Amino acid sequence: MTALSLEDRDRITRLETRYQSLATKADLAELKAEFKGELHALESRLTKWMIGLMLGSITAAVAIATAVDRFAG
Repeated sequence: MTALSLEDRDRITRLETRYQSLATKADLAELKAEFKGELHALESRLTKWMIGLMLGSITAAVAIATAVDRFAG
């Protein structure tokens, strides 16, 4: 068995110190689940906005068409 040099020991110490701050598979799975939930919530909000805007646009178009028909007709 060979003895580690001082430089190798320093490198190992630095690597072990950094190792504790790395994400595990469980951390990544938790983050993925959190993002999926947030994405689903965002999708729901956008769908509601799109439906509301479409109904508002249709209502405005019908009102404009009715007004033009009454005043021009």
